[in-house]
Formats: sequence, C-alpha cells, structure tokens
Amino acid sequence: MRKTFIETILKYSRSNPVPYLITGDLGYSVLEEFQIAHPDNFINVGILEQSMISMSAGMSSQNKKVFAYSISNFSTFRALEQIRLDVAYHDLDVCIVGAGTGFQYGSAGYSHWAIEDLSAVSGLEKLRVFSPADPESMANAVLDFLHNGGPTYLRIGKQSSNLRNVLEYINIQKHVRKFGSGKNLLISHGSIAFEILNSIYFDVESHCLLVFDEIPNLIDEILFDTLAKAKSIKVLEDVVYSGSLGSRIARFLLEKRLNIKFDWIGVNGKNLNTAGGSEQYLRSRELGLTYIANLFK
Repeated sequence: MRKTFIETILKYSRSNPVPYLITGDLGYSVLEEFQIAHPDNFINVGILEQSMISMSAGMSSQNKKVFAYSISNFSTFRALEQIRLDVAYHDLDVCIVGAGTGFQYGSAGYSHWAIEDLSAVSGLEKLRVFSPADPESMANAVLDFLHNGGPTYLRIGKQSSNLRNVLEYINIQKHVRKFGSGKNLLISHGSIAFEILNSIYFDVESHCLLVFDEIPNLIDEILFDTLAKAKSIKVLEDVVYSGSLGSRIARFLLEKRLNIKFDWIGVNGKNLNTAGGSEQYLRSRELGLTYIANLFK
C-alpha cells in the first residue's frame, strides 16, 4: 500500500501540478522514487514531526498540496497541536500520512503502535480520515485528496492484495464498499478487513461486510437502509474504542432508534500490558484469541 501511495502521486504528477512530499526521516525504500523524479518537491526534515506539520501548513498556505509522511503514532500524537492549530483550523490542503496501522509495528513495542490514532484525531472534525483496506482504496484516497484537498489524515497499512481478488463488491457510498448480501452485517476498515473477507466462516449469502475506506465524522443517511435491514451488526477494528468507527456506528443506531443486535470488538486500552510481538500475536492477545471466529457466532 505504501508503494501504491507513491505510484499514485507520481502518476498524478505527470499531468498535474506536482504536490510536495515531506518526511520525518522515514519511508526509506518507498519515497526515493518520488525524490528522484521531483527533488525540488521532496523535503526530509529529520526527526522533527511538529516542524514537519507546521512547514506543511506554511507551504499549503501558498496554494500547494502537501503530504506529510511518518509512522502513524509520530505523525499524530507528537504533532497533534500543530495539526489542530496550523492545518485543521485554517482548512489547509495538507494530508498527514501515517504508516503502520494498528499493531503492524508490533515488534517495535507500544511506542510504535497506532491503536489510539483515530481517537487522537477524531476530535479534530475538520479532518477527513481515510483508513483504506487495500491498494485500490489507497489509490482512491490519495486521488481524492489531490483533487479535493482539505485537512486529511491517511492511515497506510500493509495489505498487498486488493479485496476484489477475494470477492467483488458494490459501492454503496463513496469510499464505502459492500461485500456479500447476507443479513448478518460485519463492519471494518483498514487491513484487518482482508482477514474478515478471507475467513472460512464468511458466507456471502449469510454475511455482508461493509468496508469503510473513509471514516466519516457522522454516518451518512444513505446507509440507513443497509443498517436498518440488518439482522445483526458486528464491528471489528484494531484500535481503541474511543473515537473509532464503532463509536460512530453506535451513535447512528442510537439516534435512529434502530433496535438491532450490536457487538463491537476493539482494543481495550486499559488492559494493554505487552511490550511487543508480531502483529498477529498482538491482535490475538488484545482482540481475543479467536477474534475473527467470534464475528461469526
């Protein structure tokens, strides 16, 4: 997905104004192709994430589109005040890019996990938040920013295969895809969606998976019929509960008085006590050993 990120920007730049790409001394073996092609539009600021965001805001104020790239926790937690005051408040065309969602930097320990990033940025409601599940949706998210601009947070996972390779889908809303036709509705985002769709338990006639490649501040009314007709709704995401997609779904169900069985599997941040491990180990530990199977019970 990181490769798709760069390839999409390069393809766009062939016939459009070249955006700027700023990195906080990260992205090696990924960003070099852009650096070589457009050296005047590439800046490595070093390990200065707060300065990276403020610099991006300054450049965007001069009618430039800017990508600010770092690991998810560094680009959000460390620079949250700059995102809030310099980018969001002024409605600038800056896309904060966070690589390594959920537990994907598992072996690096808690300092590198991005399980609270959605919670951190959710209060900044001027930000659009993208959590693409595969390379195809990654390209769509990047192009959306390049065409429309605005304060944006883009989470980059590691999924290398497109979901349509497992099952074809329909778009029920921009950046929301529907897989399957069953009444048992599953909802997710990011690379963990591939695990759900690829599960031996997923039956297209019994289950339906909604993949939110963009996480909206409020669930759109266009989704009312899909949610209202569900026999049950289950949300799975490898982030903490606060500020997550599940919290938005729960709010929508409550406000619309939809009396539907609702379950929600996420990370309980109060119980975190693991220093590191593989992504799969950490997911199994924090979401439950059989977290995928539990969706289908």
